[in-house]
Formats: sequence, C-alpha cells, structure tokens
Amino acid sequence: MLLHQFASISAQTGNWSIANGQLPNGKTYTGNVNITQAQSAYRLDWKTAAGNYSGVGLLVNGNLFAGYGLGDAGYGVVVYRATAKENTLEGLWTGSGMNGVTGIEYITGGNGQYQVSGQMPNGQSYSGTLSLQKTGETFQAQWAIGNTIYNGVGMLSGDLLVIGYGYGQGFGVVEYAFNRNQANGRWAMGGGQSLGIENLQK
Repeated sequence: MLLHQFASISAQTGNWSIANGQLPNGKTYTGNVNITQAQSAYRLDWKTAAGNYSGVGLLVNGNLFAGYGLGDAGYGVVVYRATAKENTLEGLWTGSGMNGVTGIEYITGGNGQYQVSGQMPNGQSYSGTLSLQKTGETFQAQWAIGNTIYNGVGMLSGDLLVIGYGYGQGFGVVEYAFNRNQANGRWAMGGGQSLGIENLQK
C-alpha cells in the first residue's frame, strides 16, 4: 500500500506540555509543542528551555513523524517504506513553505548509495542520488538533486525509515506515538549519533 494512501488520518492536534524532555547527552529540558493540521501534513511549533523550533510532520501508521528547523531555514521530513520491488523504497515527503501538500520519492540501490526519482506536488519530476551512513542510533543522509545538496538525519521506526532534512546543523527529526492524552517521543538532531527523548502530555 502506498504511503500517501494512509497518511491523512487525524493526529492529536493542540497544545502539549513536554512531560519528559531529554537531550542526547542526558540533560533535561521543559517546554511545550503546539500541533496543528495543514491539509495532508501537520505544523509543529516548539517553545522549550533548549530552544524554539518549527517543524512539519506526516502521520503514518498513527505516529507523527516531523522534521524541524530553526527560524526561517528550510526543513522537511520524508518517510520511506520498502515496496514489493527488491531494493526499492517509497517515500512520502513534505517541507516548510509547502502549505501541507506532499510529494513522492522512490529510492533504489543498496549499501548506502541510492538512485532517487521523485515527483513534486505540482507533478514535476526530479532525480538525483542519496547517500546514507549509519551513525550509532541514527543515519546521516545527503541528497544531491540537480545542483542542490540536502542534508538529513534519520532513524528507523519499525519498517519505516524517517529522515528530517534541512540546512547547516539546525535541523532534526522527531517521532511521536500517541496514546490518548499522552505521547512518547524520540528525536535526533542533524549530525547527531544518539537519540533524545520528548514525551508529551495534555
């Protein structure tokens, strides 16, 4: 089943408190995150003792996966799943400034090197390459699409590979698993090898 066929179910929108926030180095933090729906995607706004961030997310299999960034810097998220075709992953993606619409991306290959073919929300196609390197609990990603380089940090969630992308080191990826008025979260920052914790409550 294609990712975009089950990505539009409702998320737990609203304002959430960070009940347990922990940086990858073990230091704790507090704050809140506001989640709102934007067409097929979600917008996230964090205000925390560790900094203020904005993000964009996709709901897949009931979990919310988001890419985040600092200020007006570009950022986004892509969620890949294996297809029936050998060594092929299908991705659903969105980015800041896209107003909640999504694109599709296929990657083929192995051993950390992939060929990319995708489609923008307006139907325009693109192609390029993607390199993935396992770094501890995370993956470091780099796309070369035309003359543009995109960097990302990713993690596995079951049979999904989720990557948050952006510019510089001011970006990352987060996953929330919701259970009524609580959510268990984990996240990584660009260049990081370990995961942090961010559990929410209403």
